[in-house]
This record gives sequence, structure tokens and C-alpha cells, in this order.
Amino acid sequence: MATGSGQRRINPLWWTALLVVFCVLFVLLSSALFAEKFRSFVPVTLTSQRSGLVMESGAKVKMRGVQVGRVAGIEAGRRPVRMKLELYPDQVKFIPANVTAEIRATTVFGAKYVDLIYPEHPSAERLSAGAELISRNVSTEVNTVFQNLLNVLRNVDPPKLNAVLSAMADGVEGQGERIGRATTDANHVLMAVNPRMDTVARDWRALRGFADTYDAAAEDILTVLDAVSATSTTISTRAAELNGLLLAVAGFGRVGVEAVAPGHDNMIRAINVAEPTTGLLMKYNPAFTCMLVGAKWWLDNGGYAAFGGNGKSLIIDTSILLGDNPYRYPDHLPIVAAKGGPGGRPGCGSLPDASKNFPVRQLVTNTGWGTGQDIRSNPGIGHPWWVNYFPVTRAVPQPPGMDPQRPPPAIGPIPPPEAPLAVGSRGSTP
Repeated sequence: MATGSGQRRINPLWWTALLVVFCVLFVLLSSALFAEKFRSFVPVTLTSQRSGLVMESGAKVKMRGVQVGRVAGIEAGRRPVRMKLELYPDQVKFIPANVTAEIRATTVFGAKYVDLIYPEHPSAERLSAGAELISRNVSTEVNTVFQNLLNVLRNVDPPKLNAVLSAMADGVEGQGERIGRATTDANHVLMAVNPRMDTVARDWRALRGFADTYDAAAEDILTVLDAVSATSTTISTRAAELNGLLLAVAGFGRVGVEAVAPGHDNMIRAINVAEPTTGLLMKYNPAFTCMLVGAKWWLDNGGYAAFGGNGKSLIIDTSILLGDNPYRYPDHLPIVAAKGGPGGRPGCGSLPDASKNFPVRQLVTNTGWGTGQDIRSNPGIGHPWWVNYFPVTRAVPQPPGMDPQRPPPAIGPIPPPEAPLAVGSRGSTP
């Protein structure tokens, strides 16, 4: 276009086209800047069992309430769901590598977002590109609840539901007091059980070992049950014989009761009377054991030969010795409840093997006579040296006759004044 001064002017249509192009470029540039098309990201993958109905691309990724990235895309249609996250490079340095994630919603009907949970013990390493996170949960959506409820209502027949609800209403009508009492009782039961929940939890954990034991023995249990079926068949086949046996046992028991019942008091009395004897035998059972087992050992090791060896003869060695003084009351009363042996208990020495008899120089006991002498200390013969017991056998018994003309026994040796006196226990050389 030419002007009067010879200059060419641009057509206004071109200015209009340039303005339109500039506006379009401005809008595109603003949209790209808003969509962060020119910003670099750190790609991370999030795996979840489901993403939720309101999770969309572009959703925010937050940590502690601060946006640190966005959701770039969702690979739906399979389980688990994989979501591609794009994190801001300047925020990645604050995110530890062991971070976890949850999918949450801003409100009940709001859109979902990814919330990164800062760990209690963060690692020194930072989250890097290509890392894969696993979502711990997805909050329940009202949309999901409504959808499930709608599916239930579509499959429910309203007349039948009405009949069921009417029957339930008729069943609980007038039962308010009983329901309240049952609720109160249930509350009391729960109050008693709650303090014992730790014990219940331990029992449930212990049930695993119980179940494992039965699992290992299941085959044997089934084998036993299979064998029981054969046993039950045998019992069914021989039911008549079994009935006869049971009747015989019942009759035997009745006869036994009739035989024992009249004398049961005497039996109880006999058992009570035998209690001291059995207690004494129980106390000295080690000594009896040593004696019997030692006697058996002695018989097997020359005892039979000592009696002749052929069961028909007997070897006896006899001699005449000077007699001791006769019994004198109360000097020769025996000691009651005498004690002896190791620690005052009955002792067996080396029995039952007598060949291993260990030497004992002196065994201190308190057995023997009360105040009399166990061994005579005088060298004389017994006094009186002659006694006639025939008068005792007469129709009117008379005391035995003695020889009073004979002198009394010799006096025993007198110990020197410095000699110790034995008091209490006596010493005897085995």
C-alpha cells in the first residue's frame, strides 16, 4: 500500500493477524507455564491395591501438608494399580528413601491426593528417580459406599425385604426390657473380659502351636477314626454278647458290694490299725532291703556251703563259754528309740555286697542297756553261778533257787581318776 509521500503502509489486516497470533501464543505459554510443562521432575512409581474413584492425573503429591509433586498418570484396569508420580527436584532432597505413602481425600466428596508419610526413623539416603513406593491404604469413598449400596438395592426384592423387616419388628415388639437386660449383661461380660484381653491374645497366639500339632497329627487321627469305624462295626455285630457281658459285670459288682458292705467298717479299722506298722516298715525299708538283698548275695556266694551244701546236712560249731550275770531290773532295761548309723538313720554299711565291707574302727551308738554294763568289766564268772529253775514249774510256782553260799563276783577294774568318763552314748567295736 502506497501513501502520498511515497511510503508503503502495512495493511491493518496484518496487524490483526499478528495480534491474534500473539494472543494465541500468550495463552499457550500461560497454559504451559500453569501446567508446568517446562519444569523438570523426578519420576517415582506408587503401587496400590486401588487408586480410588476420584484419583485423576494431575492430583497433588504432598508431604506434611506441602506439595512436593503431582500424579502424572494412572495405569488402571489391573491389580495392583501403578501411579506415576512426578516430584519436584528441589523437594526430593527432603524426602528420605524409606518414606511411605497413603491415598487420602481432602473432604468426603473431594478429590484424592497422595500423602507421603515421613518415617519415624528416616534413612540417610534420599528418594531417587525410578524408586517404587507402596501405598498403605486407600480411604473409603462415599461414592464407593453408594455404589455398593445401589448394587445391593438392585438385587433386593422390596416385598421380601418388607416382610423380613416386619417379622423382625414383630419379634422385638414388647421385648425392650429383655433386650435392655441382655445389653446390660453383655456390658458386664465385656467389662470382665476387657482386663483379660492380654491373656486372650496370648491364648490366641498359643492356639497356633496347638493347631500346628493337630495338623501334624491329622493323618494319624484320621487313621484312628478309620479304625474306630471297624471297631464300631464289630461292637454292632456283637451287641448281644456285649449286653450279656455288661449284665454279668453289673451282677458281679452287686455281689461284691453285698459281700464287702457288711464288713467295710472292719476293713477301715484294720487299715487304720495297720498304719503304724506300715509306717515303721516304710521307715526301715532301706534296712530290710539291705538285709534281704545281702542275704541273697551271701547265699549265692557260699551261704549254702556253710549249711552243708547239699540241703540235707548242717555244719555247726559250738563251744562252752562263761555265763554273764542274769538280767537285773532296772539296770538292764533296753534303750527305747535307739539311734545309730550315719546321721542317726538306719545304716547298711556295704550291703548288699558284704565283700566290700569298709573298716569301721568304732561305731558310736546309744543302743544297749539303760544303766547297766553292755560288756562285763570283771574277769570272774557270772553271779550267781548256779540257779535252780525247777521250783518255777511246780503247781504253786516258787522263785528259783540260788546258791547264796558262793562269794559275789569279782569287782571290776577301777579306772584311774584322770580317765575320761563316758556319758550318754556308748562305744562298741564292731
